[in-house]
Amino acid sequence: DEINKLVAGLKKQQSAFTRNRDIADGAVRASYIIANELVQASKPFADGEFVKPCMLKAAEVVCPEKRPAFANISLTRNTVAFRVTELSSDLSSQLKEKIKSFIAFSIAIDESTDVTNIAQLAMFIRGVDETLTITEELLELVPMNDTTTAYDIFSALVGALDKVEADWSRAVSLATDGAPSMVGRKAGVATKFRDK
Repeated sequence: DEINKLVAGLKKQQSAFTRNRDIADGAVRASYIIANELVQASKPFADGEFVKPCMLKAAEVVCPEKRPAFANISLTRNTVAFRVTELSSDLSSQLKEKIKSFIAFSIAIDESTDVTNIAQLAMFIRGVDETLTITEELLELVPMNDTTTAYDIFSALVGALDKVEADWSRAVSLATDGAPSMVGRKAGVATKFRDK
């Protein structure tokens, strides 16, 4: 009988710890979800500090018994920035893994100037794996702060492809806007790409 009481007490303690861990895990998951929503809506990271009091007031009305769980969700500017950085890193590693599975890929690049008069080089990668599944993603958006010569553009392209560990032997084509620095016969990006 005494043993049964001890076992019951232990199970009660363990369930309390499990319940607290589940609540904490849920709070972290919710923090990631809200950080992702803020980014998707192009909102500043500091907006998390506005969202939390709204969420707590809604919880008081809808489910007052759950308010402490909502209070555990961290949405400070630094936390949101950290969550977004981790999400970005995860997406980058997923892209890197996907690119490793490509049996062939092509690149599309375009350079244009933004409203602050800085040239931006957009690079897209499109690849196919062994199951003939096609994947197309933004590889990188690189600000070209100084010059936009064929050498600068090609260096940025090489850097982006090396960052994701792309196998150059699987590159099959390069699409550009046809600007002279892109397609020049002797020193254009397309020529450098073909020679790589």
